[in-house]
Parts: sequence; C-alpha cells; structure tokens
Amino acid sequence: MYNECRHILPGGHKCRSAALRGKAFCFYHVASRRPVTNRVPETGPLNLSSIEDGAGVSLALDQVLQQLSKGHIDRSLANTFLRGIQIANSIARKNAAKQRPGDTVRELCEDPADGTIAPEKTACDPEDCAECEKRYNCKDTEFKESDEDFRSLIAEFRREAPED
Repeated sequence: MYNECRHILPGGHKCRSAALRGKAFCFYHVASRRPVTNRVPETGPLNLSSIEDGAGVSLALDQVLQQLSKGHIDRSLANTFLRGIQIANSIARKNAAKQRPGDTVRELCEDPADGTIAPEKTACDPEDCAECEKRYNCKDTEFKESDEDFRSLIAEFRREAPED
C-alpha cells in the first residue's frame, strides 16, 4: 500500500501518482506545486495557473489574453506564452482519457503548510497483489492468476476435503 499524491489539478481531479514516503505529494508535485490563483495581479509578472490539465490550460490562455489586452505584456512575450500553452494543451488532451468524470475531488482538506489539498487516500501497490487477501475482490487492480495456479489450488482443496 502507498499514499496517493494529494495535489488537485485545476479541473478538479486528483493526481493519482504515488506520494513520496512521508510527503503529501508525488515527486513532480513536491517540486512544482504552487498555489493556483484565478486572478492575475494588475501589475507585476504574469503568474500563470497550473497547466497540467485542460481546465488549467483554459485558465492560462485567459490570463495571457487578458494581460495582452491590458498592455501588461508585449506581443512577443504573449506569443511565447501561447506557444507553451499550445504544447501543454496537446499533452493535456492525451492525459484527459485517463481522467473519469467520477474521479473529481469531492472533499478538500486545509493543510497549514500546503494549503488546500485532497484528502489522504491509499492505493494498492501491484507488487503486493499476490499476497493480498482482497486480491480476488479488488476493484483497484486486476489480479490474474494463471490456469495452472487454479488447477493446483483445486487439487489441494480436493486432497484436504473429507470424503463422504
């Protein structure tokens, strides 16, 4: 068993990667996590929202266009941002198939150090499936035994069963 990363993507889904031991986040989100804001400051550097999924890409696009229209960034910088957003969008589209609508975060936790995060959840480590007592009824993994394993179990059961 391992803890899942508690980072919430802009679209409301939770990152389901394995969290680092003793941490709330996976390797990627420990290094890259920063608060996502929907509001861009009127002055100062452009602070784009996270562009990890389609919703984040849409927010970032909106932020760049707003800043360009207000004259806070020039056309050259806007083109650079828009090219990056275009690349992020192509990656987000590929990853969108992995996210199911029912997997959105429905509960939030406030952490003093990390801010708003998803609730803690553990998941199965596929390496543990062979010894797990829930392996036959598990909905998280698809534990498959070979026909040979079933035959040996049936034979062992028949040997131990009392004869009538």
